Formats: sequence, C-alpha cells, structure tokens
Amino acid sequence: MTSTFFLPAGLAMPSIATVAEELRAQPLGGEVVLDASALTAPDLSVVQLLLSLRAEARSQGGDVRLSAPAGEALTALLHRGGFTDAMSPDDNAFWFHGVPLQ
Repeated sequence: MTSTFFLPAGLAMPSIATVAEELRAQPLGGEVVLDASALTAPDLSVVQLLLSLRAEARSQGGDVRLSAPAGEALTALLHRGGFTDAMSPDDNAFWFHGVPLQ
C-alpha cells in the first residue's frame, strides 16, 4: 500500500515533532511517498527526520521515497551539511532520483 504525505513549507525544528508524529502514524511496512516540493527553509532536523524514517521503514519491510528529486532549498541544505560529499548510489537515488550531482 502506498501513502503520500505532503511536507509543510515551513518544516524546521519548531514544527518537526508534530510532523514526525504524523509521519510515524503512517503504515511504514508499505511505501511512503513524501512530497517535499513545498519546503522553503528546511534545517538539519528535516534531514534527520527523513533519514530516520527511511531506516525505520526499511526495518519494517517498507520503503520511503521522495515524490520528486530534492528541490533547491533541500539540495542546498544537503550540500551545506556535507551529505553530498560521499553520497552512496542508494542515497543519491533517494534524494535526487539518481540524477548525478553537479
């Protein structure tokens, strides 16, 4: 079963706990599709949430993916946080749908 979740535009540390609870209420044994296209100024709490959600879903036999490659704000955050420096092919597929980074 696939469920889609829209991440709010202003998602960052002040609102991360509420969104984390909502996401963890999703059935993680199936496929969870995250629409991150509205994110305007995410912080590292967003990356941490998405990475932990991916790991939790995998442990339950599920999968989490983005509905589209990371947008400008999320890509800039991943660069600033050093996540793109040694990105595995699996991580590239998650964040950028396999599109090579420039």
